[in-house]
Amino acid sequence: MINLPCFKLIAVMLSIGMCLPAVGDDGNIWRAGVAKESITPKEPVWLAGYAARNSPSDGVLTELYARALVLTASHQQRLVILTLELIEVPEALRKRIVDRIREQHGIASDELLINVSHTHGGPMISSKTIEDWGIERAWGVRAEKYVDELLNSIDKAIESALGKMEDVTVSYSHSRCGFAMNRRLPSSDGIRLAPNPNGIVDHEVPVLRIDSKSGKLVALVFGYACHNTALGPTRELHGDYAGFAQEKLEQDHPEAVALFLLGAGGDQDPSPRRSLEDAKQNGLSLALAVEGALAAEMVALPAKLSMNTANVPIAFAPLPSRAELESRVQSPDGFVSRHARMILEKWPNPGDHPDDYQYPVQVVSLGDKLNLIALGGEPMAEYAVRLRSELAKPDRYIWVAGYSNLVNAYIPNRRVLREGGYEGTQAIIYQSLPAPFAEDIEERIVASVRRQIAIVNGEAEVAK
Repeated sequence: MINLPCFKLIAVMLSIGMCLPAVGDDGNIWRAGVAKESITPKEPVWLAGYAARNSPSDGVLTELYARALVLTASHQQRLVILTLELIEVPEALRKRIVDRIREQHGIASDELLINVSHTHGGPMISSKTIEDWGIERAWGVRAEKYVDELLNSIDKAIESALGKMEDVTVSYSHSRCGFAMNRRLPSSDGIRLAPNPNGIVDHEVPVLRIDSKSGKLVALVFGYACHNTALGPTRELHGDYAGFAQEKLEQDHPEAVALFLLGAGGDQDPSPRRSLEDAKQNGLSLALAVEGALAAEMVALPAKLSMNTANVPIAFAPLPSRAELESRVQSPDGFVSRHARMILEKWPNPGDHPDDYQYPVQVVSLGDKLNLIALGGEPMAEYAVRLRSELAKPDRYIWVAGYSNLVNAYIPNRRVLREGGYEGTQAIIYQSLPAPFAEDIEERIVASVRRQIAIVNGEAEVAK
């Protein structure tokens, strides 16, 4: 005879068990939420990226977005990946984003990874940059107004992502895409900005796939190391090739949000480039590469998450002499003249030297199998090539993202500094840096990455 009370108890227990989320061997589960919000300016703005532009934006070719992914593993740290279709993250903007989401959502700065696509079809967001470039002040006022709107959209994206949290599985794979080309061409006159088919490239396309427990694709995170400059100095707002790639992936997977993480592409340009068709074709190529990674055997990542962030002090090379700076003030090139005046005003005395540049390096460990390295600024592709070569293991994958957290300077390595050229020494006048970086920059950054990988992998303690 069946004991009814016992039978009912068993039925309840089975029912509860069926409702419990699937767990890993250690009892942890992944949970994720993802969302996007438009950040397209509502009125004309001054476009970022090309100094040759002499008028504001004129229309919208494609919408610009903030995309947010919130990822947690039970009782461990929370990771918020925020991607923005913008050109930079100056310190003032980063601080406002960090303060806003901490106050509104309780998200700590160490839990946040901000990455910008570096589109040259987005708005200038710094009134200081607008002033440094000699653009009419009214456009700086409009930029500040836009940042207020931007923060509201970021807030909405994160709030929406937090409201969609669900149990998920997370897996990783990678593919390749070949349109990025090195743009540092050796010549008799030094390094020129021109396609260099023999230069160092990083064609890796890392892909993170996030699926609901029912098997629905929730989010895709993918990377590539190449400037978003396929379209050239058009006056329409657009997300360039990365925008087209995300658009294509979201069309083909309508229930998912696709987040692009720009890699170490400081010395990489699309090839071909300069037309709308080029940008669309490059975007399609990248989207197809992501599909290739999805079709390959993916590595399931156990629900384990840890991360660490550190600021690396990077020294500047000595400033030019006062006589040299006074000579540059007389230059007919407005950028050169304004840059020289800026240095003379900030460091007027002999022996003055700028404080070290505080460079952010962030490392995230996902499932004890994937280390995501987020580097600030615009790093050269050689950083990614070196870090993967030195740190990847058969059971440990390395994903290098550049353009993360603080993005207002090129990050050359030792070789590029010694060669000179745009990324090494010339671009500082457009990015308002006082001087090129010192030659030990590469070793300082690599040492920080190594230290943080040891920390997130449980092989070293966090410095007190």
